[in-house]
Amino acid sequence: MRIRFLLGLALCATATATAQMANPPANTRFLSLRDCIDLALSRNLDLRIEHLTADIAGDALSSAYGVYVPTLTFDATRRYESDLGDFDPRKFNPYFPSDITTGKLGPELGGKAPFGFSYDLSSFVRKNEAITDFRADPADAAHFPGGIRATNNYSASAGLTMRQHLLKDFWIDADREVLLARRTELKISQQALRFQIMKTLLAVELAYDDLIAAREEIRVQEKALELRRQMVAQTQRRVQVGDAPPLDSAQAETQLQNTLTALAAARETLATRQNSLIGLLTDDYKEWADVEVQPTDALLALPAEVNRERSFQCALTNRPDLIEARLAAQKTGVMVKFRLNQLFPSLDLVGGYGGLGVETDSGSALHDAFSFRNPEYSYGVVVSFPLDNVSGRANYRASQAAKKIAELQLQKAEQDMLLQVSDFVNRVEYRFSQVASTRQARTYAEAALDAETKKLQNGFTTSFVVLQFQEILTSARTAEVRAEVDYNEMLAQLAFAEGTILERHRLSLEVK
Repeated sequence: MRIRFLLGLALCATATATAQMANPPANTRFLSLRDCIDLALSRNLDLRIEHLTADIAGDALSSAYGVYVPTLTFDATRRYESDLGDFDPRKFNPYFPSDITTGKLGPELGGKAPFGFSYDLSSFVRKNEAITDFRADPADAAHFPGGIRATNNYSASAGLTMRQHLLKDFWIDADREVLLARRTELKISQQALRFQIMKTLLAVELAYDDLIAAREEIRVQEKALELRRQMVAQTQRRVQVGDAPPLDSAQAETQLQNTLTALAAARETLATRQNSLIGLLTDDYKEWADVEVQPTDALLALPAEVNRERSFQCALTNRPDLIEARLAAQKTGVMVKFRLNQLFPSLDLVGGYGGLGVETDSGSALHDAFSFRNPEYSYGVVVSFPLDNVSGRANYRASQAAKKIAELQLQKAEQDMLLQVSDFVNRVEYRFSQVASTRQARTYAEAALDAETKKLQNGFTTSFVVLQFQEILTSARTAEVRAEVDYNEMLAQLAFAEGTILERHRLSLEVK
């Protein structure tokens, strides 16, 4: 099976900005989300495994057609038999010892068709040689030179035999059940590949957003660190001139060290999330071990229109796992059809026609056989059935139960999917409202800190209060970043739940 990705138009503004960056570190790779997706589609190990699994399913289907390929057999054998002398008490003459040599040469072509028909077309020529020793009876031995008689002849046959099932194994048999099942399995494997692609896209997008969030968190902590250092310097000057007690300096230093700790934790998180993204992009981590991934896409929280009913319809139509469940139910339907057919008695039409030839040379014998000078033919009906088909009935009932289970599993999968989509629709709406509220909270926190800092400069507040306002601002900035990332990730998860994540990234999948 061959997979081809048709890429849509890609936004290139970030790529242009990246090209204009001055003197980036040698081990830094600037990647947009589209760059990451392209790398994952070509080198992700899970995707490569799923591709091979789909290829195996295609090969299995091809092998199932092999039962309908005619089989050509060519027979060339020689047989020698030494027959000891014997006697029959009811006859006067005994049986004399003989050496019999038989040679057979000829082709045979046989096969079956996918409607319960089988055929066998064969022809052969046989040479029979017999050497009989009459020396045990001088009277008979006198008729042959040295008392040995040598005789031979050639026999030939050409004919066609056929069988047609009329009830059992007519509209479906074991071979056709396997063929239909493997067709379904191929479709299931194709949907599994599509689902794996969707999961990979979702994982890449979430990992990319998490990496952006980790870098933004570092920026937040760096800004907080700058404020803490400024506060420490200011507090130390005020303590030196006697405008503040030494305790204020200790409090400022404490907050500075806490910020350094938070910054180290943010950098650790960045390294972890960078490795998570790299693991999705490559099949050789050693190539990326010393690479620093720099996201080029901006962190934006753009409003998106969501509609629960439309999302329900998209999911029911597009979700590969639901399509897999439907195909699995169809597969059990094939099994039920086969088990039902096996309850019928076997009623077959049989027939054959051919020609025989016996001559002293092979050419004449073959000519007689193929001219049908000496025809042979047969026809008839063969009926067979078990006196008590207990195993067939039990197998049929079991197949019906298996089909019912598959249908219930499909129903449960659809219900779970609708619940998931409904949950994500609600979360998108709530997360977008959090983006607005956290942005306002950060704006107010900046204004409040600015005002409190001015009050400190004029001696109307304490450094402890200013430190609290700095902490509030840092928390507000972190919450804003997290809200924007959570909103974007929720949109990605909703697109995945709808089965539209390929369209979200302007990708289409064509399966051949």
